[in-house]
Amino acid sequence: MTPLSRGHVTLPDLNPASAPIIDTGYLTDPEGADLRVLLSGLDLARSMARQSPLAEWLGQELPATAEIEDADSVRRNCLHYFHPVGTCKLGTASDPAAVVDADGRVHGLDNVYVADAAVMPIIPRANTYVPTLVVAERITAGLIAAG
Repeated sequence: MTPLSRGHVTLPDLNPASAPIIDTGYLTDPEGADLRVLLSGLDLARSMARQSPLAEWLGQELPATAEIEDADSVRRNCLHYFHPVGTCKLGTASDPAAVVDADGRVHGLDNVYVADAAVMPIIPRANTYVPTLVVAERITAGLIAAG
């Protein structure tokens, strides 16, 4: 749940109505660690499913998943967990890659804030719901305190 592959979001032009260009970058880490983790996870799940008494309850693996055995078949068949984070890097205004400051304020804009999972640098090792609430509550508390 902590992939090394990285995607990116870019804007095609300055028109605010234009849809962003999203490249998820799935399975693109240079060392292939993400593929190895997925293949290892498949091996572990299959090993567990063969153990008694679980095997008696589960039956045979579905043909669609049984054919996933190597990197190429993982690439063809993998799906996302869809908990994207990190599209608005948090940092100082002097960092050219940073989008927002520690208070969620978008650099260079007045009264524009980001208070969601976009400011998280990595995907949490759990569902993003609770960490997103914490980020939103902290930024909201700061806005309320500032009046």
